[in-house]
Amino acid sequence: MTGTRFLNGVSRRALATLGAALAVTFLALTPGTASAGDGDRQITKLRITILTADDNLRQASRAVAALKYENAYGEVLSAGGHLNNAAEWPNWSSRTVDILMPTGVVLSRLHEFSIQFTSGQPDIFSTGDNWNMASVLVVGILDDESELVLVNQANSPYLHRFKSDAFTRWATPL
Repeated sequence: MTGTRFLNGVSRRALATLGAALAVTFLALTPGTASAGDGDRQITKLRITILTADDNLRQASRAVAALKYENAYGEVLSAGGHLNNAAEWPNWSSRTVDILMPTGVVLSRLHEFSIQFTSGQPDIFSTGDNWNMASVLVVGILDDESELVLVNQANSPYLHRFKSDAFTRWATPL
């Protein structure tokens, strides 16, 4: 009887160990969205989707996205790019822009995402531009092509009103 109990105990432990190993393997090989354990995963690209509200972003104005992060040496840096390239975004229009990130931008060291607005004037007779942003969605594309939502904010009638001479920057901590 002692031999039977021993074999039953060994087989239960072996089965439990095998089950745990299979579960870990399954989780490691399953593609999908990033999880909390992915803090050191590199972000290769940002996919930014912005909805303009009831006041357009005029031609000649510029919207620039920036991601503030800390590099491996503890320096706080910024990476980003132009969103509209001085093109008009009409009222109630949605635009999606991809911006490549430099090497070394990792999830665990993100500080802030921001949009800087610079009012443009298409001619000397135009007044400064104002722009209402209804929503912003920022998705980080990771080094394995999985996606992680970094920012998803909206408000009615608008999330932020950029003015030609005030409120030219919108930011959110990460």
